[in-house]
Amino acid sequence: MKKYVIVAAALLLSAGAFAQKDELKALKKISNKDVPTAEDLKEFERLLKEVEPKMANADNEQKADYYYYKGAYGFIQMATNPAAGMKYLDNAVADLNKVIELEKGMKKKEHTEEIQKQIFPELKAGIVTQANAMGKANNFKAAYPLYEKVYRISPTDTLYLYNAAAYAVNGQDYDKAIEYYTELRDLGFTGKSVNYTAKNSKGEVEYFGDKKVRDLYVAKNGYTEPGIFREESKRGDIIKNLALLYIQQGQTDKAKQAIAAAKKANPDDITLLTAEAQIFLEANDLENYKKAVTEILNKGSKDPNLYFNLGVTTSKSGNAAEAKQYYEKAIELKPDFVAAYQNLAILQLDGEQKVVDEMNKLGTSKKDMARYDELKKQRDDMYKKAVVYLEKANKIEPKNEDIRSLLLTMYQGLEMTDKYKALKAQQ
Repeated sequence: MKKYVIVAAALLLSAGAFAQKDELKALKKISNKDVPTAEDLKEFERLLKEVEPKMANADNEQKADYYYYKGAYGFIQMATNPAAGMKYLDNAVADLNKVIELEKGMKKKEHTEEIQKQIFPELKAGIVTQANAMGKANNFKAAYPLYEKVYRISPTDTLYLYNAAAYAVNGQDYDKAIEYYTELRDLGFTGKSVNYTAKNSKGEVEYFGDKKVRDLYVAKNGYTEPGIFREESKRGDIIKNLALLYIQQGQTDKAKQAIAAAKKANPDDITLLTAEAQIFLEANDLENYKKAVTEILNKGSKDPNLYFNLGVTTSKSGNAAEAKQYYEKAIELKPDFVAAYQNLAILQLDGEQKVVDEMNKLGTSKKDMARYDELKKQRDDMYKKAVVYLEKANKIEPKNEDIRSLLLTMYQGLEMTDKYKALKAQQ
């Protein structure tokens, strides 16, 4: 059989000429047929069963042929009966991997090159097509098992297992996601590698973990502009995601253990330290979060987001002065950090509601009016300090409705009529 069209998963499998072995001739004859009949398949199955017990005393070359035909049988089943035949996929792949293993010690590798350079790339390309389509349709539960299959076909392509983990999370199959992330962690996967890219018919860039698969898309699916994209390390993200999944399931201790174990092996890995800080933040463990971030900052991190988050947690603990320092540091590192300006403004308004409430309760006596003026000045001072930060934020993001609304309130309270009208006119 020169070519199998696997309809169920739109998979194409090209098969070359089979080796000539006396006791496997009949299998070769059937498998070479372009369209095997139902009778052919029955005979193929019978022959496989007949040959199987003889394999105990067969040499490696004969065993390699046997597993090659056994794998071919699975693909023929998939081609002739797609709905029922897909159950043969995993076993067929396992059989072909056995062929590769058996031929490692042989001078003449009859099937390995064909499997590795033709069959598996064709198979992977078909499955990836299906997985990508499922992902674009947000059918994550159907997509992630397909990415796993691609990884099982070619265990060196760990990026597909990473994709499976991400899609399992999107499909809310958290147990499976934990299983995948744990496997990636144990494999030492970092994802820091070269990816291959090409543009589809819509002009969108797609990413491939395998150059051969990418080249097949370019050659057969009309993809253009093949290129290379270098991925940064995902190790910290893997540990973080694994820990966050544990937290999602209420297993905070396991989350902390996952981070601690990773840190023990890589104590200076900033990505792991950042993941640890994120775990403490998600668990609302603000004290340990602050310690974790401080450790990162002491190692020389210049990440403005860390200073910003530290400002948030410090503010929650009631230390406004220290929170202000962290927000200002975040802005020093990132001058257009709108959220930091906004939070600085909110920090200036701390206690404002209490002041307003007291103002509203006062009467019209001379003593009350004096107290009112005192409280109004206190409130206006808060507003004036907040306005400085809000105006900077508004200049950076003039379409930010939250900032605009708060700034309008400040202008109105301070009776800054001209500025109020000018900003109102921009809406």
